[in-house]
Amino acid sequence: MRSLLCLNPYGGTGLRTGIVDAGTNSFLLLIAQKESGKIEYLLDTSTVVGFGHLEGGKVREEKLKFAVQTLDKYKKICEEYRVDKTVIVGTEVFRKIDGTYFQILSNGFDESFIITGQEEAILSYRSVSEDQEFSHLKALIVADIGGGSVEFAKVQTGDSFIRSFPIGALAITDEFIQRYPVDDQLNEAGKSVEKMISKIPVGDLVVIGGTGTTVTSLMDGKTYDPVKIHGRFLKIDDLKALFNVMKKMELDEISRMPGMEKGRERIITTGLFLLIKIIDHIDSQGSYVSVRGHRYSIAKDLLDGVKWK
Repeated sequence: MRSLLCLNPYGGTGLRTGIVDAGTNSFLLLIAQKESGKIEYLLDTSTVVGFGHLEGGKVREEKLKFAVQTLDKYKKICEEYRVDKTVIVGTEVFRKIDGTYFQILSNGFDESFIITGQEEAILSYRSVSEDQEFSHLKALIVADIGGGSVEFAKVQTGDSFIRSFPIGALAITDEFIQRYPVDDQLNEAGKSVEKMISKIPVGDLVVIGGTGTTVTSLMDGKTYDPVKIHGRFLKIDDLKALFNVMKKMELDEISRMPGMEKGRERIITTGLFLLIKIIDHIDSQGSYVSVRGHRYSIAKDLLDGVKWK
C-alpha cells in the first residue's frame, strides 16, 4: 500500500468523507473533511489490486479475494479517521463485467456507484483545473491513464473535448505483452492507440494516475514522494530514453527499479508507452504530473452538498 498523503486523523471536527476509487488496476482511498468552509485532504493511499486482469471475461478468484481484503482495510482506516460517509466508485472494469462483483465490493459502504467514461473524464479534469498548482496553464488538457481506459478532457469555450478510450495500461498489456523483455511487442498496439487519439486537441498536458506518478519516481530513482512529484514536468526526451531502457528489461529487473510501486511492474512499460504516444500526438515537449484524480472532485462535491447519482 502506497500512501500519498497522511495527516492527523483526530484533528478537526468537520464533516468527513472517505472515497474509494475502485479502478481496473488500483484501488485508492481518499479521506477529506470540510472544516470552517474549507476542504482539507487528510489521507490519500493506493493499493495495486489488478482487479481487471480478467480470465475468460471473469474476475480471477484471487483478485476478488484481495480486493475484498483491501476494502476491509480501507473501511477500518475510515473508522480510525471517524469518517461520516463512505463511498465506493467503480470505473472502467466495472462498466464491462457482471454487476454482481461491484455489489460484493460495495458491501459496508454508505453509497456506491459506477461512473461513465464521460463523467470520469470531467471529474478528472476538475481535479486539475481547480488545483492552484496548475492555474498558470492556459490551454489545459488532462489525460487520466488508468488500467482499463484513458480519459481525456479539455474544457474551454468553443474548444471542449471529452472522451474515454478503452486503451488502459493493464488492458493493452494483457492483449499484447506475451513475454519480457517487452522489446517491440507494443508496436502493433501503437497503431490502434494512434488511431483512437488522432482527434485529441493540442494543449498544456497534465497526466494523472499511477503511470505519471510512478514514472516520475523511477526517473528520480527514489521512493514515491507526492510533494516532490505533484506539479513536476516530464520532458519527452527523458521519457523516451527511459522507455528504451525498460523495454529491454526482464520483469524482475523492472520490479527492482528504485521508485517502482509494488504490483505495477507488469504494466508500467505499457503505461509509459501510452504517455509517450499522447505527448507525441499533441506535439508537446512533455507533460506535467498531478497526484490527484476524480476522487478529489467527488469528495469536494459531497462535502459541498452536491448530490451524486
